[in-house]
Amino acid sequence: MKTIYLLGLGPGDPEAITLQSLSKLKQIKHVYLRTARHPAVKVLRDHRIPFKALDFFYQHSDTFAEVYRRIAYFVLNAALHFGSAAYVVPGSPLFAEKAVEIILEKAGKAGIECRILPAVSFLEAVMAELRLPREKDLLVLDALETDKLLSAPEKNLLIIQAYNQRIASGVKLELLKLYPPEHPITLIRAAGLSRGKRVVTVPLYQIDRQRWIDHLTTLYVPPLAKYNMSDLLQVMRILRSEHGCPWDQEQDHISLKPYLLEETYEVLAAIDADNKDNFCEELGDLLLQIVFHSEIAAERQDFSFYDVIARIIEKLKRRHPHVFGSEKAKTAEEVLCTWEQIKKEEKKERTSLFTVEASFPALLRAQKLQRQAASVGFDWPEIDGAWEKVQEELKELKDAYNLGNAAKIEEELGDLLFAVVNVARFLYVDAEQALTASINKFYQRLRFVEEQVQKEGGKMSDYPLEKLDEWWNLAKRQQKR
Repeated sequence: MKTIYLLGLGPGDPEAITLQSLSKLKQIKHVYLRTARHPAVKVLRDHRIPFKALDFFYQHSDTFAEVYRRIAYFVLNAALHFGSAAYVVPGSPLFAEKAVEIILEKAGKAGIECRILPAVSFLEAVMAELRLPREKDLLVLDALETDKLLSAPEKNLLIIQAYNQRIASGVKLELLKLYPPEHPITLIRAAGLSRGKRVVTVPLYQIDRQRWIDHLTTLYVPPLAKYNMSDLLQVMRILRSEHGCPWDQEQDHISLKPYLLEETYEVLAAIDADNKDNFCEELGDLLLQIVFHSEIAAERQDFSFYDVIARIIEKLKRRHPHVFGSEKAKTAEEVLCTWEQIKKEEKKERTSLFTVEASFPALLRAQKLQRQAASVGFDWPEIDGAWEKVQEELKELKDAYNLGNAAKIEEELGDLLFAVVNVARFLYVDAEQALTASINKFYQRLRFVEEQVQKEGGKMSDYPLEKLDEWWNLAKRQQKR
């Protein structure tokens, strides 16, 4: 059967090549090295093992992804043509080798068997230099895949393939989005070698200033975050356990409803107050409610927190085909239209396109229902129609008032409020937030008037409206400063 042998040269020291790998390389006629830029290649030359280096793919490819794809297909074709071939990489073939992944994926379909020989990875050498125990929470990342560099700030990170200062600069810019500029980064070059080895710790902002960075360099990033999501889940499990908190043990989905609503409003209040510390704390309180409900559901074997995560990730990807798929959307309006259309496809079992949760506040329900109607074309073409509707409803309210019909007054007042919400939608204003801001403004001015009355030792009911208006206008002027 046609066979590809996948072997590793070890982290760098020629003596780290296993005897098994060396013996196999002596038997195989067609040996291909991903790169000849590795100290252990000396062993192949010393033992007069013929090989072909594939460095030329790096010189004639536009991206690293293309390099690895072309190398993989080259090796696959060699095995098909010659019957057997060896593909040799630095370190271990099972550690951060994209071409090996492609070979393993495609070989079976081509009728090729893959045999992997164990090898010492760069990880052992780097861990030895750092004196970092293997049981530490460790994640190996590729410097070329910058979108993954911020995925686990609570872990020890080893960033490989930082071939040069340019790539190190890209790593730095991505890490600076989360890590502070002074965060210590250790650069390890030629780990495990006696010559050319360098181990230097510098602040994050300086990592791309090290002129000696090359293909033998690995970056070590110590943890930034003290805790992660698993820690929070574990705390909740302890609180709910038989040895935990009696109050937490007694809660269920129904009993927690008021707290979920309360924490949501406290988050909104923190946003309005523009208090970063309070905002951070309140978001944590809201997250606790999500974890609390998820843990109760997990105990009932309904779903787990990880199911919650999976659902929202799948939904976000599904509803953003212009980001994760091939569709295009240039404006926020186009995105909303696509979003609503996808929602309709997801909810085909529903008998109506229009769904408004009864538990929503009235203004929020009005906004959502109006958006749903607009998404299918049931809407004023311009804001002028919405303005005219407000005037119409205002007149009808006045007419009902003049008739003294209480039921009609309530109905027309509701229609007027609904029409005003529609105008807010055309103006891209959230009616709920706008009303909340007005309430807060009214409250602050009213409190100012009350304080003036209290300074004079009286009661508000003792003062004429003219005097109260005077203080009210003073409060308005002070708010505008």
